[in-house]
Amino acid sequence: MKTLCLYYSRTSLTKEVMTRIAEGLEADLYEYTDGKDRSGILGYLLASIDSFRKYPEVTIKDLETPLEAYDRILVGMPVWAERPCVVGKAFLKQYAPQLKNVYLIVTHMAAVPYTKQILKLNDLLDTPAEGYLSVATGKGIDYTEVDEFIERLRS
Repeated sequence: MKTLCLYYSRTSLTKEVMTRIAEGLEADLYEYTDGKDRSGILGYLLASIDSFRKYPEVTIKDLETPLEAYDRILVGMPVWAERPCVVGKAFLKQYAPQLKNVYLIVTHMAAVPYTKQILKLNDLLDTPAEGYLSVATGKGIDYTEVDEFIERLRS
């Protein structure tokens, strides 16, 4: 099964998780972005503010990889202010018709899974996600759940 791992990462934690998943699945890895610089404390504050806006102005830059060439697509994004990041939501909205056999991965600082927030992302897709993974990064990344997720997808 040809797999693509897509991600947006403000601090590189989501990139780290998605890189591990891509390597474990022997998948292609690609970063999507809206081109805005959200680094540092100012970037964090602006990202948090965007998370509370109903419709922030976010447009994903054109992808250089053909989504239709893949049998399975994993989309990773961080959680900002208790919500999946606006860049990730914009990606799902913009590319929903081209996404098939989708899995959603969110990274977050909380100790509890973000299942409810992930399931709300299904509203942005044409068909519900096949599965999801919530990865806590607040005390460092515990790769046990990530590796179990990889093994489920490999079998």
